[in-house]
Amino acid sequence: MKGFFRETFQTIRLNLLRLAVFSMCWRLAAGLGLWKLTGLLLRFSLRSAGYSYLTMSNLFPVLVSPAAVFSFLLLTALTSIAMTGELAGLITLYQAASYSRRAGLGAVASGALLKTWEQLRRGNWRLFLLALASYLMMNCYVLLRIFTRIRPINFVLDELLNLPAGRLFLVLLVVGLALVGVPTMMVFFTCMVEQKNFRDGLRRSRVLIKGRWPGALLRLLALNGMVVAGIGILHVVLYLGAAVVAAVFEEGYRATAVLLAVSGRIEAMVLFLGSSMATAVDFGGLTVMYGRFAGREPAGTSDGPVLRLSGRGRRLGLAALGIGIVLSGILTADLIWNGVGLDSALLADTEITAHRGSSLRAPENTLPALETAVEEMADFCEIDVQMTLDGVIVVCHDLNVKRVSGVNRRLGEMTWDEVKKLDVGSSVGPEFAGVGIPALEEMLEAARGRIRLNIELKNIGDDTDLPEQTAAMILDMGMEEQCVITSVKLSYLERVKAVSQNLKTGYILPAAYGNYYDNPALDFISIRSSFVTSRLVERLHELGKGVHVWTVNQSSEMEQMRLLGVDNIITDDPARAREVLYGEETAAGLMEYLRLMLR
Repeated sequence: MKGFFRETFQTIRLNLLRLAVFSMCWRLAAGLGLWKLTGLLLRFSLRSAGYSYLTMSNLFPVLVSPAAVFSFLLLTALTSIAMTGELAGLITLYQAASYSRRAGLGAVASGALLKTWEQLRRGNWRLFLLALASYLMMNCYVLLRIFTRIRPINFVLDELLNLPAGRLFLVLLVVGLALVGVPTMMVFFTCMVEQKNFRDGLRRSRVLIKGRWPGALLRLLALNGMVVAGIGILHVVLYLGAAVVAAVFEEGYRATAVLLAVSGRIEAMVLFLGSSMATAVDFGGLTVMYGRFAGREPAGTSDGPVLRLSGRGRRLGLAALGIGIVLSGILTADLIWNGVGLDSALLADTEITAHRGSSLRAPENTLPALETAVEEMADFCEIDVQMTLDGVIVVCHDLNVKRVSGVNRRLGEMTWDEVKKLDVGSSVGPEFAGVGIPALEEMLEAARGRIRLNIELKNIGDDTDLPEQTAAMILDMGMEEQCVITSVKLSYLERVKAVSQNLKTGYILPAAYGNYYDNPALDFISIRSSFVTSRLVERLHELGKGVHVWTVNQSSEMEQMRLLGVDNIITDDPARAREVLYGEETAAGLMEYLRLMLR
């Protein structure tokens, strides 16, 4: 066992830098591309089934719809090809290492493409399905952590684990994957290295592992145990580091909230690295076992020459590498700039909206209020919009600006030049003196890639193009994934949907009455928290619509809304909301301990 570990890590170490670059580029390009496509197909499937949100109540009708079946098959095929390509690149790299050679990045990229294309050309479709099953086995811990964060998958898992039949099903699934994995342990090598078709490659794999599979399985389990331990240690170190930074640089009232928000991102990063590590380590171990079972000499201890291609193969590899780097860069920038792309309906947590920005600590509906909402880790910033006399869309709640500025005039009777001269910050505090009413375009630009916006259209009458102009501005700026539009005036929302069905809309109402649920112009309702009941939430979720509640400032009410299963809490204090909703005792206790230690 000790010799196996030493040889495995030597095989990985020999091409460690190239392995890291290849895995990072391939996973970013393929993974983010598939993630983006998943969001598009999810919206397509929901829209085809007549829903706006995915919930447990509408899960079955959505899944059996033709659009969802097509989307699932397409994603399965593309994911299998992407996974096979990564494994082909790893085999190219590790086969070079088995002869004590370092592989050039161009050779690895070319090997990934050519080996994958060769399997497609031969019709070895079962190898691609095996790649999918192999990833499930190698990344079972990582996938479990991811699935517990995604709704409604987490609901399904909870239900399965609470039923004896469900637990039995999961056990049988694990056993089934093991029964598939053991005889096919060497198939990727026999098909890609020995150039066999799948049937012959499976026979060859069985011959190679005959009588050896118990030891091989034990070695792989030991390797994966080391990977899981490494992931756990890395997670703890990064979490403690984030806690120290939050305690030192953040104010006491929001340090825990910041830590809780950042901890989710830390976990996502650790899971990404852990998945890459698991795949790389497992195939490093399989490469060593394949060499031993096939009667090859173990790799040497010195760095040998670099394996490079010449001519067409080298050009293909370098072109593929360049495209992968550019594509991964573009998709990463898009992720940072525009967000994850998947609808918030998939998030397992109740989200938090800062009411008129973080209005407890900054002037409401202003740029400082938005900045503070970002600092307090709110998911959304709610703002109110109306139009000036000369048609500029501005951010302000009251139709008369006297309360916020001291000037007794209706905003709709003022020009943009006049509005820009108003001071709405001095009444809040001297540090905000000179803060004015912003234009919607300014708020959109300030929020881009940082926080989502809930844009409420104020009711300024029927003779206005506020709905159309607001919708057009969001679309022109490419921020439809970052914005939802709400209003107390239903006709405004219908007019928004006439501009674009892709824009999410919410109907604001003080109480739940009437048959407003089925209106196709509504994706969610925004209702006073005191009128929310479990039956109301259940009914709206059955129809695939969300529930946002306002304005929730008391800790007990925040907890009550979470238990009712609402999708979004609108509050004046987003930092407190995050601490109440997600503030586990360990996080709160850790922050208090660090604050005492650092005084």
